[in-house]
Amino acid sequence: MIEGSRPDQLAQVENSIRDFTDAEVAASESQRRLDLAKQAVLDEVARLRDEAESDRDPSLIAVLRHVYWQQRGISSRALAEAARMHVNEMLVAIGPAPSGIACATCGTGLLRTSRSWKPSRRHAGPPLCPDCEAQKREANSRESAGYWLRVRFINEAAVSAPARDWHAATALVLAYPPLSLRVQPGSAHDLQDGIWLAWENARTIRDRLIAAVAAGDDLFECPAKETQLLVETALRMAGWDTARTRDLLDPITSESAHGLLTRLNICRKTAVEAARQRAAQLFPDASETGADGS
Repeated sequence: MIEGSRPDQLAQVENSIRDFTDAEVAASESQRRLDLAKQAVLDEVARLRDEAESDRDPSLIAVLRHVYWQQRGISSRALAEAARMHVNEMLVAIGPAPSGIACATCGTGLLRTSRSWKPSRRHAGPPLCPDCEAQKREANSRESAGYWLRVRFINEAAVSAPARDWHAATALVLAYPPLSLRVQPGSAHDLQDGIWLAWENARTIRDRLIAAVAAGDDLFECPAKETQLLVETALRMAGWDTARTRDLLDPITSESAHGLLTRLNICRKTAVEAARQRAAQLFPDASETGADGS
């Protein structure tokens, strides 16, 4: 008897352990039966392949198609090996299956090409068939021939502000490296929130400030896209710990973090608006220029 336990307590423990042991035995027996049944299916596939004149025999392909699409407990690799085929060869031979999803544009039923297939959803849009997807891409390209040129022109617009503001903003971001936020570079969190990207962005700007020996009221320029990421990240960092924020800014400026970041953001918006107007003149839509390009 377990020391300090009552007989009724020990009995309850023994009953629980007995139930657990019985369940383990049942699970093992079920798994053994499952493995045997799975192997029986694979043996039948191998027999059909031996009797078939080629790996495109209709009877063999019909069985492969049924097992692949309807019996997910049998892996595609094991099934292909039983038929003496590569997985890709088998998928080509058995063909796609209906997905139950219709194209949002033409209504054509989409086909699954593999078990892991998912409908194409470019830019989080509705599912489209390959033809409609291609037509959509072509239409978007025609409608906005100069779109990416305008985007690049605006992103590269020079934002000019005192070096003091840039030093303050980068200090706020670099004081909190992403590892302290438990964000790994390249992870889903990193890609969604851009924390690692924002930290690297701030370090790049800081390095350019140092290389230019820019300080105090010296005007320093930075691309609009980099400025936006810097300001957004710095504002978030500044709100975490006001005391820490003040400690970081005191060697640089007596101004509040919110005040200098707001001014930096206004400079960015002014530069972006001017660049947007200029880009519209330099890179108009194809629809705006007319068929003859005039």
